[in-house]
Amino acid sequence: MKFAKLSLAMLFSASCFAVQAQAADGEINFQGTVTSNTCSAAVSDVNGGGAGSVTMGTVTALSLAKAGDRAGASAFELSLVAPAVGEGETNNCDLAAGTATVRFMSMNGAAGANGEWVGLTNVGTEGVAKNVAIQIRDTTGNVVAMGQDSTIYENLTEPMRFTANYIATGAATAGEANAKVAFSIDYK
Repeated sequence: MKFAKLSLAMLFSASCFAVQAQAADGEINFQGTVTSNTCSAAVSDVNGGGAGSVTMGTVTALSLAKAGDRAGASAFELSLVAPAVGEGETNNCDLAAGTATVRFMSMNGAAGANGEWVGLTNVGTEGVAKNVAIQIRDTTGNVVAMGQDSTIYENLTEPMRFTANYIATGAATAGEANAKVAFSIDYK
């Protein structure tokens, strides 16, 4: 009985040391800013799709026959908008004086060797294209990898323009090729 109590006591004290050792591995500093900026964002499809949607069109699987092949092209814009304010209220959204970058996050999981592209919705489900992702480029033509900042947009009185195209991650198969992203605009 004494052996069992001693073993439990040793096990308990060993686990305390293990927790202490894990706690000393490093630290994380969270940094950020809270502003009074009240700009809102609007999404528009340059090709005439509905608000908040970008029409990618129809492409053939043959045009996405091997990894890296690109097909289709769709243009869209993000605009910062200063909302209307009531009497006695102020609007802190000064579009003439700021710059911005945009960051996209795939809502379906990322695709590509480094997770740089938007994964399709319902991948692996019957009727969904395989080996296909969506690639986003900013106004300079640079690829905007998921979770990374776009180029800096300096004239916020104009829309921030982007293009999207399908990109093959392997030999594509036919099917639906829909995706969804969230975005954040870092306005300075």
